[in-house]
Amino acid sequence: MTPLFIEDFANRRRQVRHYALSVAAAERAAPVLASRSKEGRLLTLRAGTFLVLYNLVEASARAAVEAIHDRITTEQVPFELLSETIRIEVIRRFKAKADPDVHHALVDLPSAFVAVALDQSIELSGNVDARSVRVLGESYGFSCATNKLRTRDGADLLTIKTNRNDLAHGRKTFEEVGRNYPAGDLLPLARRSIGFMEEILGNVAAYLEAREYIRPDAR
Repeated sequence: MTPLFIEDFANRRRQVRHYALSVAAAERAAPVLASRSKEGRLLTLRAGTFLVLYNLVEASARAAVEAIHDRITTEQVPFELLSETIRIEVIRRFKAKADPDVHHALVDLPSAFVAVALDQSIELSGNVDARSVRVLGESYGFSCATNKLRTRDGADLLTIKTNRNDLAHGRKTFEEVGRNYPAGDLLPLARRSIGFMEEILGNVAAYLEAREYIRPDAR
């Protein structure tokens, strides 16, 4: 059975590819001496590619981590059976979430402790690039290895994050960003970044299948 986060990624990937191809088609159809307004629309379309790509990257990363949390809490895995990396993450999250007035009444401490720690939103907003994905991999224990020839090891995610944030915070206009990225550059960038996230999610699916969130001697 295909995990839901893989299905969601496939839907988002289709939408991103459709958008990128629409940008390429608009660029091919643009006259050599386009009016200022037509040029502005094309540049805005180009820059918008970074928004849809970043949306895919962040949503996919969040969904993968939430899937790990859901699996652990659904199985009610006690703290002592978790892998060392996840025990560290659980303690970190519990310290951030704990409320003495509420959690002093925990009864089944090992499993309740884990449930409280993992019952938190995943804070990724505006900060996802290959480095942060690798930090998640280290924290949870899933592999971040990908085919470098296909993905450039996620290097394009920094470009995507930077341009998305420049647009979102008004540091640059859509026309400024779009002027620097013709469709001939955007299409391969989109393919590589989508390929990187696709392989990362495949690694998370394999991690869940092998139950690598549990320490090796308890699987």
